[in-house]
Amino acid sequence: MRYPSDNPKDLYCTSMTDQDQIFNEGEDLFLPNSSTELETDINSNGDGDDNDNDDDGDGNEIRLFGGNAYPPVYYRQDYQAFNNEDLAVGDYAPGVEQTLAKIAEQWEQFCTAILRQDAQQCFATVSSALLYNFLNWRLNQKEGKNGRRMKGFKTKSSLVTYWDNFRLFFERSRGMKLEPKINRVMHQGLRKLAKIHGLSDQRRPNRCMTIDELKEHNETTLNTTQKSFDLGELRVLAVLFNLLIAPAGARPQAILRLRFQDILIVLARDPAGGPHKLLIKFTPEFTKTYLGAKDCKTYTIPEAIGDPSFLLSPHVFLLGILFRHKAFRARGLVSSRQLDSLPIHPGELELRIPLRQDLHNVCVFRKAAKTVTGFEMTIEPITYSMMATWIRRIGEIMGLQYSTIPYNLRYNAANEMDQNPRVSEATRNLALDHGSSVPFQRNYLGRAIPLDLWGIMRGQNPQHALVKQSCTIGHSISKRRPTALTAEQAASITTHPDIRRLEKQLRGLSPRSKACKDTRRKIRNEKQRLKRALLQKNRDDWTEQQAVDDIERHLQGRDFPVVASENAALPQRPAQKRLLEALTTPGDGTLEDYYRRRCAAVDAIVTYCPVEEGRTPGRRTTQGPLIPGTPPYNSGYHSSSKDDPVSQAMLSVFVKSKKDRPKRCFLCIGAARSLGWNDPQLPQLLREFYTPGDLTKHFRHRHLSLIKEDETLTCQVCELPLEHKMHIQNHALRVHGTVS
Repeated sequence: MRYPSDNPKDLYCTSMTDQDQIFNEGEDLFLPNSSTELETDINSNGDGDDNDNDDDGDGNEIRLFGGNAYPPVYYRQDYQAFNNEDLAVGDYAPGVEQTLAKIAEQWEQFCTAILRQDAQQCFATVSSALLYNFLNWRLNQKEGKNGRRMKGFKTKSSLVTYWDNFRLFFERSRGMKLEPKINRVMHQGLRKLAKIHGLSDQRRPNRCMTIDELKEHNETTLNTTQKSFDLGELRVLAVLFNLLIAPAGARPQAILRLRFQDILIVLARDPAGGPHKLLIKFTPEFTKTYLGAKDCKTYTIPEAIGDPSFLLSPHVFLLGILFRHKAFRARGLVSSRQLDSLPIHPGELELRIPLRQDLHNVCVFRKAAKTVTGFEMTIEPITYSMMATWIRRIGEIMGLQYSTIPYNLRYNAANEMDQNPRVSEATRNLALDHGSSVPFQRNYLGRAIPLDLWGIMRGQNPQHALVKQSCTIGHSISKRRPTALTAEQAASITTHPDIRRLEKQLRGLSPRSKACKDTRRKIRNEKQRLKRALLQKNRDDWTEQQAVDDIERHLQGRDFPVVASENAALPQRPAQKRLLEALTTPGDGTLEDYYRRRCAAVDAIVTYCPVEEGRTPGRRTTQGPLIPGTPPYNSGYHSSSKDDPVSQAMLSVFVKSKKDRPKRCFLCIGAARSLGWNDPQLPQLLREFYTPGDLTKHFRHRHLSLIKEDETLTCQVCELPLEHKMHIQNHALRVHGTVS
């Protein structure tokens, strides 16, 4: 008999009267045949004597069922239906599960399409020859589903990782591990395949990012306009991420998945005396889940009162995010000024500052989504690839030779803990989630030894600082290092043989056919790939080429050339200037001045979070004034009259007849009304399209496609509420002449 419900509790009543009714209806599961026998068994065992050996089986079953959630029949059936394979499957993270699913799909393709055999049959007759040819086939694959380019292998270590994942897939599919003999032979095969396919045997440099380099990285993140974020809050979160991972050395994914309930703000007494200090306690819960979840660890960061700069203060950036979302449970706590005077009860050491309960399951690091008129924060967490892309781009703007990754900060934390005599080996392994010291020695201990070994051997004063500087990721920093292709280099991509072949193929296709769309997509993707490869080659070759050029210039008596400014960079917004100024303004060393500067920095972060930055501009977005006869927007011109550029743009989007077709977007102009007169985003919002048809394409793709059928919207130009999507389209055509 099987239960119709997934929860067997649902079938059993909570009162003995209901149980007797069910049992007496003829269900002969485990009870005596009559109620008299039931009473006799209960009375005989209810006097407290030790008569267990004299009880029969039915009496024991009755007594067990009396205080348990399930009857014995439930456990009998689970015992009979138990499947050993349910426990044989490893407990892996979602990312590993996706990798194993891809390997399973590729194994199925290889067996059915190449060998013309069943995948399970191939497993039954697995051999080193079969596995070697499978890996060789995988290395030769360039395109995947729908003609998309597959991620290839560049290093031998990535091939070894793929092989390790394949062994997990084999063990899961067959319920047994691969034979040791085949595994040993395949290690020889991996080395041979790496040579045949030209894979590099050098691992990724595990250089550290020191605290001084982190400070410059944060300053570049806040100062640059070569990299834009959809919202100012994302720029702040990019800095906060670095400031949380740097002291803890936690895995980047664990920091990205921090929720508000994982963070605790505490005001604590200083045992050494002085003012109360803020403590940040955060407990990453979503750590690496290989072979089960790890024990949660809490990291505590005390406030460093007297810092000359807040670029290395996680307290300021976190408080800015918390006050931005009004995250404190105490409703009256709305400003950082109120934190300065909070008291701690006499006889107590700490005062907790709780956060709102409705934010407990909300991630701190969240994405921003495009809306009809701008961007807004969502509840979807920022992915590792997105954060890694931001950090790598900032590293390029800084002029670093090696690509910066979040693990640079984890490497630094691991090495600093290893070299500090106050941190034991066990504490280091606990903080890094390592079961032993082997992972640290293999992956985290810098392969560029940061010690003056020759000075030690000679008995001289070791120059450790100099050697350490040369071994970090910032040793090669240079603002002259190229960060983008020149116009000539970008134009040279069109002469590449692959691009010419695809464009020739495109000319023979019907303009609206699916093959034409696919070919256009291939051309676009191939151009992007070639541009990235060319830029990386330029960056790799630049160091030695520029060194030779500098030497020759010096020998010829010439000075260093002036570094050309980046034309594509937009001017800073006023809020961005205020933010950087508030974070870097030095103080006079007094406690009152520190509180004043901290409050100003938090307020600047709160103000900058809702600022819409938009997408990073391309190289060809620079243009002059969009409205003839008006001065540039950054020239200091401002007027509240009709001569104001925004006012002129508003007047230009109203039609006088049904045949009028303006060339400006009324929704973009409505969004421009809320911006400052010198905001760099104004030219993009007030621009005039070349034709009304171009405006129609913009309106459809940029605005209309994001509107749901029952979504309401307000026309900021007319200050008129629009009830649904059809109403918006009707208003756009009738009032503003925009065809959709």
